[in-house]
Amino acid sequence: MFVDIRGYTSLVEQMDPAEVAIRLNRFYDIATNAIFRHDGTLDKLVGDEVMAFFGAPLHWRDHARRAVTTAMEIMREVAAMPEHDRLQVGIGISTGEAFVGNVGGKDFTDYTVLGDTVNVAARLQGAAAPSEILLTQDSFDPVARQFPKATRRELELKGKTEPVVAWEIARE
Repeated sequence: MFVDIRGYTSLVEQMDPAEVAIRLNRFYDIATNAIFRHDGTLDKLVGDEVMAFFGAPLHWRDHARRAVTTAMEIMREVAAMPEHDRLQVGIGISTGEAFVGNVGGKDFTDYTVLGDTVNVAARLQGAAAPSEILLTQDSFDPVARQFPKATRRELELKGKTEPVVAWEIARE
């Protein structure tokens, strides 16, 4: 799962750096608390982006549902922020096989996930409009009954040779 603030560069350009840090920390609190509530693993905080995964190091059979529930909570809580602090985010979720473990050099390693499914999640997040959650088919299937009004889309994602089927789910 990738979560990214929309319009962040323009926002930062207009704000005092200390205020940027305060607002970014509020966003990080919302996202990380939701991730931890659903037993996700926080991978990275990079600028205005949060990367997380579900199903490792502990395996959860319902990892896709946990990721989607987390995404919905993040959207709800961001929308509930006071108007002067409100942010808009886009979220991408992909389910599939991935390498999970330490990568890096001899002096530094990072516990992370790698693989096509991770790249697809990042690309979906990039394609998501403000306040939009995009899921791959494998992520959508376990939660499809919860979202009868989901919209199916075929997206051309950078680096992919074939279009990717994505489902846009609406905020509750």
